Parts: sequence; structure tokens; C-alpha cells
Amino acid sequence: MTRRSRTASLTREHPPGPRRATANDRRHAGVSASSRPLRLGVFAVIAVVVGGAALALVFGRLQGPAATDTTALQVHASMGGFEPGALTVTAGQTVRVEFSSMDTPYHSDGGGWHQLAIDELGIDWKVGPESSEVFEFVAPAEAGTYAFYCDICCGGKENPSMQGRLTVTA
Repeated sequence: MTRRSRTASLTREHPPGPRRATANDRRHAGVSASSRPLRLGVFAVIAVVVGGAALALVFGRLQGPAATDTTALQVHASMGGFEPGALTVTAGQTVRVEFSSMDTPYHSDGGGWHQLAIDELGIDWKVGPESSEVFEFVAPAEAGTYAFYCDICCGGKENPSMQGRLTVTA
């Protein structure tokens, strides 16, 4: 006879007697069954509030710098490239560009710094991590297309995602 079969036969022969009250039973004796849903509801509300606050903090950190000059063209640079990757301006126009780096200073490649360079126009703008700066230039008098790039990080100006184009229209 195995231990399991002996235990089973003892249980059948001797049904359990009255159960003794434990400390846990005495502690919950005053708690009614109707308070459990209330406690679960309070817990759920607290969990939603804490979770919402955590998401708001994370979302705020991922946004990067906000635009400070709404009249300027917005150009954002990150390890993923330029956004937008193409700009169009009118010949001879004074152009204001707010250039922003979306990367943190803890970035391993370039420390979060980015550059917008257009060799033909003598433009070489640099911004630090999670910051932005407004730059101004006068568009060339002749229509044409000019390449811009970042050569600080991300594989340099040879990386296709760190390139863009400025189109000057007549």
C-alpha cells in the first residue's frame, strides 16, 4: 500500500472534526463581505492614478524641447534623422529655422549634439542635447536644391538618415 492510498483511506475512515479558529480567522471576523469590493475599488483607483502619473512623466521626457518660435520653420534632429527631411523656401527670403536636438546628453554617439550644415550656403548650426535654437539666414537669390547634413554623430554625413534637402523656389 502506498502512502497516498493510506492517507486516502484514513481520510475516508476518519472525517475531519470541527475546525479550530486561527489567528487569521479572528483578524478578519469583523470585516464584512461587502467591504471587499470597496477595498478593490480603492486599490484600482490608486493604481490608475499612479500609473497615469508615471505615463505622463515618461511621455514628457520623450517629447524633447517644445517650439519657442512658432513663426520659424521647425527642424528636429535625432538619431533617427531630420524631421522634416526636406524644406522649401522662396528665393531671397529671410528664413528663420528653429533647430532642435531631440536626443539626451547620455547618448553614446555625439552626446546628444546635432548639426545642420549646408556647405554651399556657409551654414553650420549646432545644438546641444534636448535643446533648440533659432537661426536665421537669407535664402539664395537663385532657385536650386541644397543638401544639408549632420556630421557630429550617427555615422556622419554619409548616413542617409542624417541628410536632407533645402529647395529654393523662385
